[in-house]
Amino acid sequence: MMNRIVVAGGIAALALVASAEGVKGNKYQLRDKDEVKDTAVVAVEGEKEIAPGKMLSADGKTVWWDAKTLVPMEGQAFKDVKRPYDRLPAAAQGRVTPGVYNQAYHTSGLCLRFTTTARTFKLRWSLVSPGLALGHMPASGVSGLDMYVYDKHKGRWIPRCIGIPSKQDGNVKEVFAYPGVPIMIYLPLYNGVKKLEVGLGPDDTIKPLPPRASGIDKPVVFYGTSITHGGVASRPGMSFPAIATRWLDVPLVNLGFSGNGKMEMEMCDYCARIDASCYVLDCIWNMTPDMIKERFEPFVRELRKRRPGVPIILAEDCQVHLAPGQEDSSKGKLVKEVYEKLKAEDAQLWKDLYLLRSAGQFAWDEEGTVDGAHPNDWGMMHMARAFTPVIAEALRLKWDGAPASWGPFDKPGK
Repeated sequence: MMNRIVVAGGIAALALVASAEGVKGNKYQLRDKDEVKDTAVVAVEGEKEIAPGKMLSADGKTVWWDAKTLVPMEGQAFKDVKRPYDRLPAAAQGRVTPGVYNQAYHTSGLCLRFTTTARTFKLRWSLVSPGLALGHMPASGVSGLDMYVYDKHKGRWIPRCIGIPSKQDGNVKEVFAYPGVPIMIYLPLYNGVKKLEVGLGPDDTIKPLPPRASGIDKPVVFYGTSITHGGVASRPGMSFPAIATRWLDVPLVNLGFSGNGKMEMEMCDYCARIDASCYVLDCIWNMTPDMIKERFEPFVRELRKRRPGVPIILAEDCQVHLAPGQEDSSKGKLVKEVYEKLKAEDAQLWKDLYLLRSAGQFAWDEEGTVDGAHPNDWGMMHMARAFTPVIAEALRLKWDGAPASWGPFDKPGK
């Protein structure tokens, strides 16, 4: 939704452009019709390959493991990809719109989950695009790595450190960890990763985490716009899909495409190819009323046909500026009409269809956005608070609301 304008209180949504005050050498990050130019990862002088996917540092103290060889990468739904961490298969080029495919390299939602014997380790990552930051989104969110650890005493994931890049290739972050403590590392939201490596001591090891305590091993698939994509969180773990799925301890696949979540049937096909636990459709910011009338219902019907029995959540747009007492935006009302029509048509077929209305998200909280539309971290917490109970209901998980230590939020619906 980054290429749309919101007229409300004289506030216009900013375009996704580089900031003159941002990272030196930064370029425009998103040009919907321009393909990113792929470059090779720059070799490090003195390092040598000791096995496939393993490089030994010049001083012999660090073994750099290619993350692809260590543990499964969660959040990547397709394997037949052009680049190592693309979100759509290579065959999608020419099928989906250029605006969608040219953002498929963005690694929003992808994460590594593991434990290690190491007390310290290093992360090294090289980026697909040289553009590191945006005018209204820092390099930490656009191109950074975000690490969480599981605190067994608090019973939740807590942020540990952030890797902020300073260049396209060879960014390094040293991490202090506790042996055996679960670790989760989110990849960049609005850039892609050419290569991700974990640097360990010669005798240290890594192993993937066991199945989730929630019992949900299939991903919640979010399909939507720039806000779903993660715009404009300060770090990858603060996108609302990441927060919601972290709170519920369920896997995530993020198919947010900035300015390009428009419910084409080709995207319905790719959504339906994923063996999901639940689908969240959050597209109407990028759609005109005519698009909604033309595409929304057929998309939902086809998804239900392809994935019978899988819950589908229909989200209205997250408007800040609603009239007092208003529950639905003007476009949200069109979504609500589809929801009510389907429910009335066949209650059994559509028993797992849910609606999230505009007012429940971050209405009337102007401090929750960067530009009157895209949520900052505060707004992302509001969004997660709205989506989490609906997803929990769809997945039949218990959710009593975020504890006070996660922010000053009441229980859902309050």
